Amino acid sequence: MLLAVPATAAPRIAIIIDDLGYNRAAGEAVLALPAPVTCAVIPSTPHGQRLGRQAAAAGKEVMIHLPMAALDARRLDPGALQEGMSEARIGTVLDQAQRALPAARGVNNHMGSALTAEAEPMRRLMDQLRQRHLYFVDSRTNAATVAEYSARQAGVATGRRDVFLDNRRDLTHINAQFNQLLRLARRRGHAIAIGHPYPETLDYLQQVLPLMEQTGIRVVPVSELLAAPVATADATPYGVAR
Repeated sequence: MLLAVPATAAPRIAIIIDDLGYNRAAGEAVLALPAPVTCAVIPSTPHGQRLGRQAAAAGKEVMIHLPMAALDARRLDPGALQEGMSEARIGTVLDQAQRALPAARGVNNHMGSALTAEAEPMRRLMDQLRQRHLYFVDSRTNAATVAEYSARQAGVATGRRDVFLDNRRDLTHINAQFNQLLRLARRRGHAIAIGHPYPETLDYLQQVLPLMEQTGIRVVPVSELLAAPVATADATPYGVAR
């Protein structure tokens, strides 16, 4: 559940940049963005550990971009969560990820269209995240996801992606998606976007982020838009009728 914002408060947006760690130059360009974007780093990537350290030193919030089983046949990065893993095995995967990214404050899913729709793996994951005081942001790679619901049930600070900025890599589309993000934030006080370290996305954000203050929008780390609910037995997953 997202935090309520008083009507007099400035609308807030969080921008998560996913898939960091494959390309050092692209990652460093993200760190140079003129706003507190949140850096979602894949732990096992060639430049992940370095970029995690650099992001923390630059004052950017760091997340573990955790690979999870997908519905298609794409190859998963090392350290991925697979179907059928025990909670102990999930804990071992998280141990490895936290050793690589000790500054990480939370987790979001990399791919995961299969695993995030499965209740038991999500329960096991969220129990582990609660013990580690890590938050979870549902990237919503599958409309049938139960990840955010599972996090709420476990008492984990959580939220969901509202907008993908760059599922099409052209400036017209990115601009339309960013404007959708701003409309959502103005209507309800806050909104979360996910983008990627594509040249088109980074060029666009370099241009628009300095304009946010004069438009009355605050860019904040994603943790500022999350709240840990009290676990309730009668909560209902999204898409499931009560």
